[in-house]
Amino acid sequence: MIEVQINDTITDAALSRFSTQPLDGYDLFILEAISLAGVVKVITDDGDHVTVPGIQVFTANRNVIATAQSQGRLVVR
Repeated sequence: MIEVQINDTITDAALSRFSTQPLDGYDLFILEAISLAGVVKVITDDGDHVTVPGIQVFTANRNVIATAQSQGRLVVR
């Protein structure tokens, strides 16, 4: 678990990503928190996170799994 601090720095960074990442506001703040913590492996059912470069998503989201499989990007562990 990572604590999310909402302050001017995080808000500015999230706003900068807003134009390059197809994420909603909550996801942008979460992305900033995990970036600051150096996290690259994320467990989530939120399909939006699979659009973020530089992180590895672990999920049980059936839509995400089906899409990854059809694109040849599914890794099964």
